[in-house]
Amino acid sequence: MDLIDDAETAAHSIVPLWTEKHLRAANHAAGVALWSWNVDTDAIILDERAYSLWEVDRAEQEITFEILSKHIHPADIERVRSAFAATRAVIGAYEIDFRILSGGDIRWISARGQGDDANIADRIMFGIFLTLLNASKPRKRTSCSRAR
Repeated sequence: MDLIDDAETAAHSIVPLWTEKHLRAANHAAGVALWSWNVDTDAIILDERAYSLWEVDRAEQEITFEILSKHIHPADIERVRSAFAATRAVIGAYEIDFRILSGGDIRWISARGQGDDANIADRIMFGIFLTLLNASKPRKRTSCSRAR
């Protein structure tokens, strides 16, 4: 049996080596905004893109669902509020599409994450917001639906 040295093995294997820089570039290219939610305090932390998406002032120290909900379209607010409250009970992945008001424009947003406290770390859940491009009428969904 011949032994193959590490350099030869590495040359023949296809293993992506994603650095933080690569992951940030991919998130930026896809228009992904990151959020985290402390389930005990209801505090939400947004990344730079999420601050911009929601048009929340960076000086805002205590971001909560109530602060973000001021930007949600009035026709969607109760559905989004119910979905937000239900996320911890949903088993598996969830997503909800809704409209936000942005300087006189309406933008469709998709919020996605893992329910049932899956992947919760130190009582903090994580997820993303996506801007839905060309989405005057996004596909129909229940308020919290499992991703396929």
